[in-house]
Amino acid sequence: MSETPVIILTGAGRGIGFAILKYLLALTNPPNILATSRNITALEPLAAAHENLEVVSVDFAAPSSELKSIIPTAIVNAAVSKWGRIDALLLNHGVLDPLAKVDVAELEDWEANYRVNFFSNVQLIKNALPDLRKTNGRVVLVSSGASSLYFTGWGAYGSSKAALNHLNSTLALEEPTVTTVAIAPGIVDTDMQAALRGVHGKVMSSGENSFFHSVKESGGLVKPEDVGAVLANLALQVEKSLSGKYLNWDDEVLSSYRAKL
Repeated sequence: MSETPVIILTGAGRGIGFAILKYLLALTNPPNILATSRNITALEPLAAAHENLEVVSVDFAAPSSELKSIIPTAIVNAAVSKWGRIDALLLNHGVLDPLAKVDVAELEDWEANYRVNFFSNVQLIKNALPDLRKTNGRVVLVSSGASSLYFTGWGAYGSSKAALNHLNSTLALEEPTVTTVAIAPGIVDTDMQAALRGVHGKVMSSGENSFFHSVKESGGLVKPEDVGAVLANLALQVEKSLSGKYLNWDDEVLSSYRAKL
């Protein structure tokens, strides 16, 4: 079994996930990484250049019956087969849609959101736990401030992230040898924010829409590279005292995780 840490990183194809991946690959002693994305085009050149990187195309919006076979075989078993261990899950994948008021939203769209944002995380953690117990491993969940803040049309997204926070605390209680933490990444300069200022702005109130435009115009968006470094460092060595906590990425208690390890 290799002693080099093994990290499973989801949602690695763009935004925060891509920033996390580039940070990890640039370390002096990088971990072995199995990175997933629905579209792996941007990841394939990195995989060709780094022997410690394996990339897998996974669509977490697939029906639950498919996820129950895809996740253990294509992700968990693939990492263990290649490197003999799993040290951390960094679960970053997620979707905002449907952005719609409750009175017009379709139940099927809510179900699709929960498959991506919540149920796939439950399945991945469940399948990885036997290996995480062996390594006293770590689970880093990318949550959202929307789990406790409320915007028009955000019911599916916000509630799925609130469920993720509860899962985080439950896992900390049930798995004392595994350290788990949920992190709100702030308002990050990604495609999601661009969509909020564009097409999704029609759903929100004028005041809510103006808020997201003002954050962009004032330079208040978080850089993916900044929050990505914190998330990557937590996956590498989160301290046990943080297990079960839901924190903002720039919380003072995380100050030591902002510097490159």
